[in-house]
Amino acid sequence: MTEKYSSMKELDQSLPDKHEVADQLGIPLDRGRNEELTTSEVGKIGGKIGGEKVRKLIAMAEANMAGSDSAE
Repeated sequence: MTEKYSSMKELDQSLPDKHEVADQLGIPLDRGRNEELTTSEVGKIGGKIGGEKVRKLIAMAEANMAGSDSAE
C-alpha cells in the first residue's frame, strides 16, 4: 500500500535524515562545516535521499493514476 502525504513537506519529513544516511555509508558528515567532503561523498548522501523521494513520488503517482485514491 502506498503511503499518502498531504503535502511535499510531509513527504520530505518521511525521508531519512542526511546524517543517518551518512553514518550508514561511513561518510563523516558533521553538523557544522563539511568542506573536506568530496563531491562523490556528498552525491552518495544526496542520491540515497533523493532516490527514496523519487520512489515515493512515483508510487503516489501510480496509485493516483490507478484511481486508488477515490476508493477511500
